Order: sequence, then structure tokens, then C-alpha cells
Amino acid sequence: MSLNLNQNPSSPTSSYYTSPTYTEAVNDAQLVRTFSIIALIGSILIFIGGAVAIGVGVAVMGLGGTRYYRVLGLAVIVLAALSYLFSPLRIIASSVLAGGVMWKGMEVLSTLAAEGKGDPDWQPTRKRAITGIVLSGIGLAANAIWLTILLIGIFMRTQG
Repeated sequence: MSLNLNQNPSSPTSSYYTSPTYTEAVNDAQLVRTFSIIALIGSILIFIGGAVAIGVGVAVMGLGGTRYYRVLGLAVIVLAALSYLFSPLRIIASSVLAGGVMWKGMEVLSTLAAEGKGDPDWQPTRKRAITGIVLSGIGLAANAIWLTILLIGIFMRTQG
């Protein structure tokens, strides 16, 4: 009876792609989808005030975990805090968040175009990134509408 204690166990082959950039893209796609929903809601509710944008910035800093999201969240917080002095900055803060999330989504898509197509997580990751880009784009459009309304209001006050 032989126990074969010296024999190396066979390693099962995996269909998962483990490149560090691909793994980071998969993780970022989850954040892109989540933050795009937050950016869209923040864009719609921005008329409430700068406190919404500050809360969103804190959430991005806390949940993001990487340097990119900490810088993005800090930029949103600073712009939102300055919006108490100059109110249009809250719209800019919300636009920065939506644009930053959209940018990261595009980076995820470019990584997915280059690698990992055989991985089972590739398709869900791609869907998350596309969803994040679309929702962030809608958020940017909402911010553009708010900014247009604000500028028309300012113009009307100076003319009247």
C-alpha cells in the first residue's frame, strides 16, 4: 500500500483570468456602477443644497478605497463646501463626480477590450461598466440642465 506522499498534487486549471489590471478593472466596475447611481441621484437632488454633494463626496471617499476615489471624493467635498459661498459650485461638484465615474468606467472598458475575454466575469464586468457610463452620462445631462436653468435665472435677474 503506497500513500504517494512525495507526489505533487495536480493543480486544476481555472478559467479565471488573474492579471492585476484585470482584477482591478473587475473591482472598479462594481464601484463605477454603484457611484454612477449615487452621481445620478445627487445630480437630480442637487437643488437641495451643497450638503447632498458633501455627503456624496464622503461616501465616495469611504467606499472607494483607492487613491483615485479618495481624490475624487475630496474634490467633490471641497467644491460642495465652497458652494456655500458661490452656489453654482454644487452643480460643478456633482458634475465632477459624474465625470470622474464616467472616466473610470471608460478605463474599465479599455482594460476589458485588451484582456480577460475568456474569464467568466468579463461579461458582467462589461455590463457594470456600461451601466455606470450611461447613468453617469444621464447625471451629467441633468447637471447641464440645472446649470442652464441657473444661468437663465441669473441672466433674467440682470436684465430685469
